[in-house]
Amino acid sequence: MSLTTPEGEFLVPYDFSVHSDAALVVAADLARRLSAGVRLLHVIQPPAYSYAYPHGEPPPPAFDFEAVSGEVRAALRKTIDGLSSELSIFFGTQVVQGSNVAHAICSAAEELDADLIVMGTHGRTGLAHVFLGSVAERTLRSAPCPVLTFRAPDDHASRAA
Repeated sequence: MSLTTPEGEFLVPYDFSVHSDAALVVAADLARRLSAGVRLLHVIQPPAYSYAYPHGEPPPPAFDFEAVSGEVRAALRKTIDGLSSELSIFFGTQVVQGSNVAHAICSAAEELDADLIVMGTHGRTGLAHVFLGSVAERTLRSAPCPVLTFRAPDDHASRAA
């Protein structure tokens, strides 16, 4: 089956959670209706070594982005394989490294010239929101295009916990 070039492209930050699964379903449906494509983006945060090693301890192992990103790309392809043949829309994947996930999402959207960012949100409130922050909120504030946030229904979220 030959897929035509999409009229636009939606960026879906994807972290393999039920919330990003829900956002992907929404983005794919919108893309099908609007003849657009969908690009899944996964941001890999390098490990942070914020503690000191006692004298004589070996340094932490080097982070191999290429190896990790290859595994992530394969998992992303597996995620979209069924959807692309079912919906006949263009899907792409992108894996980037960044310590600030929201900034990486906004940069990718700008480079892609994305028409829309469709992302899942965990919907944290209270102390969890204060301590963990909200990638969706920070993305919304800096995005170069509209952002549609989507939260999985509570019954899906409770199954993942």
